[in-house]
Amino acid sequence: MKSAFIALLLFCWLYSPGLSATQLFVYNHGYVLGELNRVDFTGPHRRVITGEVSIGNSGLYGGEYFQDQLNSDYILSNPWSFCGDKAAYGELANFIGEFVVIEYKTPKKSSLLQCQSTNEIVGVYPVSRGNPSSLARESTKISIAGKPYGVSVGRIVNARESDKHDKNWSIVIQVGNSGNDFRYMQIVDSDLYDFALACLGSGTRVKIYHVERIYGNSRPDQIDTYVWRIETKPGL
Repeated sequence: MKSAFIALLLFCWLYSPGLSATQLFVYNHGYVLGELNRVDFTGPHRRVITGEVSIGNSGLYGGEYFQDQLNSDYILSNPWSFCGDKAAYGELANFIGEFVVIEYKTPKKSSLLQCQSTNEIVGVYPVSRGNPSSLARESTKISIAGKPYGVSVGRIVNARESDKHDKNWSIVIQVGNSGNDFRYMQIVDSDLYDFALACLGSGTRVKIYHVERIYGNSRPDQIDTYVWRIETKPGL
């Protein structure tokens, strides 16, 4: 988290927070990791840009439904699209065909309504490729005493902070080195979320320990997954 990338992310939090398909006037702030494969101009005067990112590594799915009771249901689509002002075109064009981190927010500005995407780009950063300063981080708010827990290994490809119903955080992990197995998980600690951002920004493989909350009859078939520990995992 002491890396220049994370310092930049923390600075950007002061003026922006985003994700896909959220309700209007819900302020979200997020990051997506993937390959930038398209940037175009749109609108009658070509003052708006639109772009696409292939999330993760060789993931070809068309969309995934995630249940999030705090922030409404949303769809994280692949490829993932965004909107922006034309001033961002030059910087984005330099990264075409590269793996990058896109910082975004929702809702977008009214000046970008000519673009169909709900996500407004805030910044684009190269993947740092450096290791986070810490090797592991645990939740201080989730107890696993006597509870079964699962483990998933892969890369964090999406992270989001939402202001709806107070601050809350979530991530999406691409399980394995590539493919279409994406898992949505919630985080309840700001420090753990910061560590998840450090791992996302460097493309670091992680081992995530998670527990599930099952709601039974009050919310049939509803299971929420919470992260209680993240470890960095060496290797490609």
